[in-house]
Amino acid sequence: MASPEVVLEARSLRKEFRGFVAVADVNLKIRRGSIHALIGPNGAGKTTVFNLLTRFLPLSSGTIRFESEDVTGIRPDQLASLGVVRSFQISAVFPHLSVADNIKLALQRSSLSPLSFWSSRAVPEADPRVLDLLGQFGLEAFVDKKAGDLSYGRKRALEIATTLAADPKVMLLDEPTQGLGHEDVDRVTGLIRQAAQGRTVVMVEHNMKMVSQIADTITVLRRGEVIAEGSYQQIAENAEVVEAYLGSKHRKANGRERGTP
Repeated sequence: MASPEVVLEARSLRKEFRGFVAVADVNLKIRRGSIHALIGPNGAGKTTVFNLLTRFLPLSSGTIRFESEDVTGIRPDQLASLGVVRSFQISAVFPHLSVADNIKLALQRSSLSPLSFWSSRAVPEADPRVLDLLGQFGLEAFVDKKAGDLSYGRKRALEIATTLAADPKVMLLDEPTQGLGHEDVDRVTGLIRQAAQGRTVVMVEHNMKMVSQIADTITVLRRGEVIAEGSYQQIAENAEVVEAYLGSKHRKANGRERGTP
């Protein structure tokens, strides 16, 4: 039986593409209320694992459990309705809609039946949830601005806001800082920390500074397998991880920053 502390669990995940094993025997336990990062070199299988967890890819074998229930065979939309909601690696907003309308549409997706989804009156213009989300993510000054005209960093903020509109129990973020400048990385890092209050976050991320700042648990993948898991300090001191991903320069820098040998 799964621990009540575990909200999302993967057991012996395996994914093959025409004989190529992209993911082999991956086990994950995502603790409730934590920020859990998946890291690893290019080709490690991070995005494949992410897509398996969110049911965007079928498993070759293995099981996925959410709140102790087997969800291996359900569709992505069914999983989302249970409270497991994802973002995408490339900013996925509706560029020709206003910022406010992107939020409204996200609220409609999460709360209405398909028959009422496209009703323009389904979410009132002054719905307090729209204004609250805009305020939380610093977008209140861009209410009427087209989403496509936002800076890339603010598009990321809008995407996290629309993901949060579904009020997920588990929010999965695929490389949320990809393509961002230093200032935007800091802003998005803060937004993720804020969004994590009262919920669980799972993210694929390459920016190790950001991961070190907010991740409670880090799982390191290499060639489709888990090679280490733990806190940032434990990962940074793991010789296999340093060799496979972080590199000797990181080891030296980490030692200077944190006082390790």
